[in-house]
This record gives sequence, structure tokens and C-alpha cells, in this order.
Amino acid sequence: MPEYELVLEKDGREAGRYPLVPAGIVIGRSPDVDVVLTGQMVSRRHARVWLEEGVARAEDLGSRNGISVNGRRVVSSELLAGDHLMVGDISFRLEHALKIPSGSSFISFEKAGRLAEEMVQKEGGAALPLLYKAAKLLGTVFDLDDLLRQILKLIFEALPVRRSYILTLSPETNEPVIHATLSRETDGSEGPPLSLTLIRHVFKERSAVLTLDAMDDSRFDASQSIMKYSIHGAMCAPLFGREAIVGAIYVDAGTQEVIFTKDNLELFTAISWVVGIAVENARLYQENVDRERLVAIGKATAGVGHCVKNILTGIMGGAQFIDMAIERKDITYLEKGWPIMSRSIERIENLVLNMLSFSRDHTPEFAPMDVNGLVNEVTETVRSRAEKGNVTLTFNQEDIGVVCADSREIYRVLLNLVTNALDACERKGGTVTVSTSAKPEGCCIEVSDTGVGIPAEVLPRLFQAFFTTKGSRGTGLGLACSYKIVREHHGTITVKSEPGQGTSFTVFLPRQGSTGPPRSHVGQTQTA
Repeated sequence: MPEYELVLEKDGREAGRYPLVPAGIVIGRSPDVDVVLTGQMVSRRHARVWLEEGVARAEDLGSRNGISVNGRRVVSSELLAGDHLMVGDISFRLEHALKIPSGSSFISFEKAGRLAEEMVQKEGGAALPLLYKAAKLLGTVFDLDDLLRQILKLIFEALPVRRSYILTLSPETNEPVIHATLSRETDGSEGPPLSLTLIRHVFKERSAVLTLDAMDDSRFDASQSIMKYSIHGAMCAPLFGREAIVGAIYVDAGTQEVIFTKDNLELFTAISWVVGIAVENARLYQENVDRERLVAIGKATAGVGHCVKNILTGIMGGAQFIDMAIERKDITYLEKGWPIMSRSIERIENLVLNMLSFSRDHTPEFAPMDVNGLVNEVTETVRSRAEKGNVTLTFNQEDIGVVCADSREIYRVLLNLVTNALDACERKGGTVTVSTSAKPEGCCIEVSDTGVGIPAEVLPRLFQAFFTTKGSRGTGLGLACSYKIVREHHGTITVKSEPGQGTSFTVFLPRQGSTGPPRSHVGQTQTA
């Protein structure tokens, strides 16, 4: 006799399953019925569903809003597997109940853990290298898509499967969705040959399942895909995280008459046990990355907003002077207002350029560079400003030889450092010295000043984005971008400072900047 389950659906998702017993089940709002619903269109005793000579039937019990089958209003009707029954405004679906054939094998959640441990401890076992590869995924692969591809390749290496699928639970619906596939089949057929009934069994019973011939397996009843794809042997195992199921792996023999053995199921289950933790790790890592990204976006928005507000204040102040010059026809006010406007426009330009540089990955365009020529260009660019601020600007140079770098990017770094040095001497005047020196493996460019200096407690934060010691005059992106550019050149940038005595920044650039990995301690700070 066929067995059925009535599946309650809410918002397109499964919300409950009710076995259909021969005596039938009553549905309604009354607390004494078999399936209690809370919908406003549901009567106290609304409908009954029962089995009659192996056939499922539904009838209206005189309800106010009636019942319908597949959209057709009925008083009494036969139900077939897959039919939709509406009770008031509540939807049910009739499905074949899970019936596990005697030819199938199962491995419970508890036994899966013991199997994995036994296989690892068994010296010379054939499964050990495969489990070792699976275990390596735990701490080395954190991109979920890449991880799932590697898992499927591992399954293909270990077992005689033709098709494989990994399903993960959707965070929004908690329903299994196909996340990755791999197939040896060449028939070009479309659509995954999966049985949702089998998948639900794996999630519900927390057990791995092997079926010897899916064509004869009652778990695939009413599944056209089984006939279409001629599936024979199939296995499905849950992926366990530390506390809950995070997904499942499904494999089958495709159109080949491959007979999976119990040993195959045990190895398949052991691999699933190990990679479940890896999948959970990848998800947690991605969640942390997303969380940190949101925090960074919040900080960046606050930092940019603060900078823009300060720049707008300068623009408004300059505009007021210009308005007064127009109103009073007095060029004196124009001479006061235009420099303020000009500096504000320059700060906006620097802010935009720094934001673009800081927010995107960039590969420098390495080419032979005249270091001394570039430094001289920077010093000449700011010389008039130094003279206005009563700052002595000097350049001491050595013969550097050839250094490969992106001259435009290094120009920005040096211009930023020299400008900061001039700012530090702005109050009382002083000296800014730029020096170049040759090293066997590259060159050093030092920018030092006799300005106000930097407190020791501030030095560790100096290269952080949106951190500034200039108050409303700074954006907090200049040194962060300089740090990033130097790192992309595989170099280092260091700082020495003493409050009241001055500050010295040293940029080291390797002679062949395009070779070797980036150095890990680029932004090392130290006090004199």
C-alpha cells in the first residue's frame, strides 16, 4: 500500500510534514484536530484527508472558505502525489513518504565520526592519503566556491562516480540549494538528477545513504529525472559543521551500471565528515570578511564625510570673500578669497585621487626611473610654497643608478611626504631636507624636517586610513596611500620622530621592483 505525507508550505518553503495514516487526519483551527492551523480563513474543523483502498482523498467538512485541489474548488477529491491542497489560505502538498528499501545501506551521524577516526588511525590504509587531503582543506582554503570545487575533485579521485553535487543550506530559507557540480557524463543533458525526497531524508535522519539501484528505489517515486537520466547507484551524505548540518554531497553512477559497495559508502561518509568542517570554516571566514568590509565602509564613509565637510567650510569661506569683492567691487576681498578657494579645490583633487588609489588593487608599471630627477621635480613643485612659509628646502643626492619603479606613483608618495614636512614646519619655519642614497639592493629616499614632531603613541597609527594629526586640514589618506604604493613596489617605508625636534620618513625601493613577493613589514614605525 502506498504511503503518503502531507507537506505544509509557507512562503514557498516546507514548514511541516504529516504522515497520512489510514484513519485520516483532520485539519482546522480547533486545538483537538490533528493539524492545527492559525489562518483566519481556516475553520475550526475545516477538512479531512485520508486513505481509501490505498488512494489519498480529501473532503471539505462544511468549512466557511472551502478547499481546492490544484486551484480547483472541490467538496471531495482524490489526491495524487504532487497535488496541491488549499485549506482556506493554507497550502499543502501531497508527497510519497520515505520508504527505505532493504537493499540500501546507512551510516548514522555518530558512526560517521568513528569511521573517520578509524580510517585515520589505520596504518597503511588506502583511505589515509585521501582523508589527509580533505583535512588540509580545513585550514588552507577559505573561498567557498574554490573549496567546493576541490571537494568534488577529491570525490572523483576517491570513488567510481560519474556525477556529483554539493548542496548547501540557504541562510535565508534554510532549504538545500545546489552550489557546485562536477560530471563525467558527455550526453549534454540538462538539469540535476536529484531526488528532493532523498535529500530531505539525509537532512532529517542525519545519515548517509547508499542505494544500489535508484531506478527501483521508492525514495525516487514520481521523480521523472530518475527515468530521464537512467540513474542506477547513488549515495548522499550530510556535511556536518561543529553544531549543525551545513549541506550535503550527492553522487551517482550516472548511466553506468556501477555498483557502489559498503566500503565506498564508508569512505564517502568519512570524507563528508571532514569537509563539513571545512565548508563551515569557509562560511565563517566569508561572514567575517563581509562584517569587516561593512565596518571598513562605515569608517570610510565617516572619514570621507568629515573631510568633505571641512573642505566645504573652506570653499564657503572663500566664496563669501568673492561675494564681497563683487558686491563692493573691491579686488582686495578677491585676493583674500581666491587662495582659500584654490587650496580647497586642491584638497578635493587630492582626496579623490587618494580614495581611488586606496580603494583599488593596482599593479605598478615598472620601468627604469631617474630617482634624482624625480625628487628634483617634486622639490621644485613645492619650492614656492616653502618660500612663502619661511621653510628652507634642500636636496642632497647620490648617484643612484637604475631603479625600476612606477614613476607616477612614486612621485605621489614623495610629493605627499614633502608636503607633510612643509606642513610640520608651517608654524615656526624650519628646514626640510630630501636626500637620496644608493644601496646594493636598491635606493633610499629620506624626507626629514625640523618641525613639531610626532608623539610616540601616535606612530603606530600613522599609516592607518583616515587617521590624521592635522585636524581639519588633513584627510588621513595621504600616508595610507603612500604605504600602499610602496608595498606594491615591494619596498618599505619607515618613520623616526621626536616631539619638538622633527620627523624623518625613509622610503626604500628595491632595484628590481617587479621581482619577489611584497615585504610583510612595510609600515614599520620606530622612534628615535
